[in-house]
Amino acid sequence: MPALQWLNPDFVKELFENQTCSSIEEARVFICESYPEQKEFTARTLQRFMKEHDIKMRKPLSNDELESEVRQATEEVGGSLGRKTMQGYLRSKGVQAKQSRISAAQAVVSPPYMENRRRDTQNQLNPQPYRALHFGYNLHMDQNEKCVEYGIVFVIAVDGKSSFIVRGSVMPRKNNITIYKQVYAAATREFGLWDRVVADGGREFYLCEFVQQYLKGFRIKEDGHLSGRLSYVQTTSCKNNRVERLWQEVNKAVGLPIKHAFLELEHTSTTWSRQDQGHLFATSFVGCCVARVLLQRCIDGWNNHSIEDKGIPSQYIASKKNYHLPAGALPSAEAAVALYQGEGGQLTEEWQYGVDPLNDQLEKQREREAKFMSALNDSIGGIEGLANHTVNHNYQPLQDAELLFIEIGVSLS
Repeated sequence: MPALQWLNPDFVKELFENQTCSSIEEARVFICESYPEQKEFTARTLQRFMKEHDIKMRKPLSNDELESEVRQATEEVGGSLGRKTMQGYLRSKGVQAKQSRISAAQAVVSPPYMENRRRDTQNQLNPQPYRALHFGYNLHMDQNEKCVEYGIVFVIAVDGKSSFIVRGSVMPRKNNITIYKQVYAAATREFGLWDRVVADGGREFYLCEFVQQYLKGFRIKEDGHLSGRLSYVQTTSCKNNRVERLWQEVNKAVGLPIKHAFLELEHTSTTWSRQDQGHLFATSFVGCCVARVLLQRCIDGWNNHSIEDKGIPSQYIASKKNYHLPAGALPSAEAAVALYQGEGGQLTEEWQYGVDPLNDQLEKQREREAKFMSALNDSIGGIEGLANHTVNHNYQPLQDAELLFIEIGVSLS
């Protein structure tokens, strides 16, 4: 007779894969405490269960191996990540380790960063009560203009129940069409329709809110009734706390390092000028390239880290209750714009930051970007290498890349 027929093999497998338990006896105790309604069993019974389902204990990384992984991760995301978010980022790369071991590795690999995190202990969480019933209940959207003067704007969308960042986007200017296409529509296409969208009163979310209202008839609950909630709400930024909390993480890991680099360039360079619209375009182009790499790393770390009393955000996806949309129900960006304008709404087309000296010269633009990327790949390991230096406060490579982009453009104009 099979052992422990009531026990889910995937649950046991995750205990070892996530290194929640490091021995069979430890796993036995954990399972018995998790299922108090079931009769207790012996370690030998659990061992037989694991053999029947081909579940193996994962050999933990050695200290040297873990330190190597943490060192590489620190190069990629900088020193702002504590043990929890670092654990999440390592998980996103397939590396499993306990928080205590990660903390010890961080102390060896990057002691100055660890000391800085210890000093920055002020709790900035919004204490306002919040309640979401499930993944798919509320979708919080917001934009951040920490680097707006350099043509870099961040937009993210977050599930209210799990705090899972479902989409993040970087753009030169906040724009309804870009936000709809890269954030709202992309998230809805992957996960389904949320019951409600929550955003501040900014005009940049009008198209997303319009389509959310347009699709309200698809919000049919499990009992067959239509959802009675408003399909979207506009609130003040301080009350949109599920997404506001995350800007602290994005600013530390993405926005502030880039801003510091460009501020330093602006104050020390004799060739870069804010009055030159071509220079502003170059700052936006290069800055957005680096920001996209760093933002995705930040999202990967956040979505896979453990939150106290909540768990790991990404694990909520399995129980999501987003509404299913039939094929073709979600309008394309072009169709959404046509519907919105048909109702009398006005939208601004996407446009660049600054002025590209190679405007309307598509072939030369492609040549400039190819030469720029080739030079970066040869000298610093591409945009990823540039991002590594920037997030670790070595700003010279990003400044040099900015000036190189300008130089190549001038040579082709």
